[in-house]
Amino acid sequence: MSLDFTVLGQNGAPEKAVSLGVDLHHELVNAASAGGLVRFQDFADYYEDVEIAVNDLLDLSEQVRILRTQTGSTDLQRFLDALSELVAYAIENGKALHAIAD
Repeated sequence: MSLDFTVLGQNGAPEKAVSLGVDLHHELVNAASAGGLVRFQDFADYYEDVEIAVNDLLDLSEQVRILRTQTGSTDLQRFLDALSELVAYAIENGKALHAIAD
């Protein structure tokens, strides 16, 4: 099982996606919490689907950037790089970001 961060197309199918396993999810949530990065609390429940509106994506993008500079974990940095690209894609296309427990 993974938590898939995705931008959905008109038909509801993922256009672009980034997946996160349970161990890396735990690391992400703990690192974000320790850094006071509250946007990541939306994803705290690994088994819950979440939608982040377009209007909130700039805040998320900034917090992804901050967390990327604060973590020493290569795996987490790779995930955050991919998430940053996905958030930028969502913003450019005026679409929400979804986290889907799969």
